[in-house]
Amino acid sequence: MAVSGSLEYRLSDRLTFAAAAGGIVAGQLVGADARYDFRAGAVGSASLSVLALEQGRFTPFLMLAGSLAVSGVAAAPTTYWAVDARVSVTVGYTFFDRFTPYAVGRLFGGPVFWRGQAGSDLYHYQVGAGLVVGLPFGLDLSAEVAPLGEQRVTAGLGVSF
Repeated sequence: MAVSGSLEYRLSDRLTFAAAAGGIVAGQLVGADARYDFRAGAVGSASLSVLALEQGRFTPFLMLAGSLAVSGVAAAPTTYWAVDARVSVTVGYTFFDRFTPYAVGRLFGGPVFWRGQAGSDLYHYQVGAGLVVGLPFGLDLSAEVAPLGEQRVTAGLGVSF
């Protein structure tokens, strides 16, 4: 489990840069012979997204993105480091200027370093769906579930200023 914050900057109407940083607060590595509990750790990432197709009256938007992330955590008897390069395709439609359901597909990979060895992810893809709800005062709520490939559930609160 990790907690992070992110900032986005719109470079143009179609291009957005984002950076995030945070901490790993809980987790474990489970092997055939032992379990290793995580201690303090950190995560960070940078991404670039482009609106490839703007939403029309009867057509959805299409967004393409790429990101690079790094995480590190103490996991006795050593440290665990992971690097992740990722590309994604998101298709969605905004209703009533506030409610945006979407589908997302991601491909990714990168090395993982632990106990003097290098490895990789079990899955190199992720398929899911989510939604963003725009609220008054520049707030938005988001949630996403990815049940296929690398499984994940995320939720967020955003503020635009």
